[in-house]
Amino acid sequence: MGAPFPPEILMKPTIVAKGVKLPQVLRDYVVRRLQFALSHAREAIGAVVVRISDQNGPKGGVDKQCRIQITVPGMPSIIVSSKAGRIAEAIDLCAHRAALAIDRLRSRTRSIEHARFPALDS
Repeated sequence: MGAPFPPEILMKPTIVAKGVKLPQVLRDYVVRRLQFALSHAREAIGAVVVRISDQNGPKGGVDKQCRIQITVPGMPSIIVSSKAGRIAEAIDLCAHRAALAIDRLRSRTRSIEHARFPALDS
């Protein structure tokens, strides 16, 4: 089975795991999920950093956190986060929120009308 995306559009997020072991399978899942969620805006994205942490350690509970920071050149960074009981759930929710946030940012920048003034003669 081939790759779901051509190599020229593959996103290479930086993945940081804190307090949780993140096997290669989950790292690959993060990349695939972000490629799917953000593929429509890939030309606008400069860099993506994903931070995954376990807030309570071995105690359990809804404490797996995913935080995604997207750098868009010329714009403020987009930061979204989510918590869930499982890492994959936190990744899914955070990727969805990141897609919505970048859509909002792009629609705002497109809707701004720039006033044009005639050149002044000196």
